[in-house]
Amino acid sequence: MINENKIANFFKAIAHPTRINILKTIKEHDFCVNDISDLLKLNQPNTSQHLAILKNKNILTKTKKGNEVCYKINDPAIMNLIENAEKIIERLKEE
Repeated sequence: MINENKIANFFKAIAHPTRINILKTIKEHDFCVNDISDLLKLNQPNTSQHLAILKNKNILTKTKKGNEVCYKINDPAIMNLIENAEKIIERLKEE
């Protein structure tokens, strides 16, 4: 059984608005760092830092495409988790 610290660390990795936006952006396709930066209007170093946090928790997988590094979500259940959180927040009327 996975202990509570691992679960908490997993949630910490996705518990940032920018990282949630990144996950929503790449949920169906892999994207390269520059594409993610452009789509979310972030600078490239900031985008890379957020991607590294998600990669270090194995939430994302990275691949090289020529000179670019691209990322995809490791497990589609991660998006189910975010979508379920949105539904719960709606039901609870949280902001």
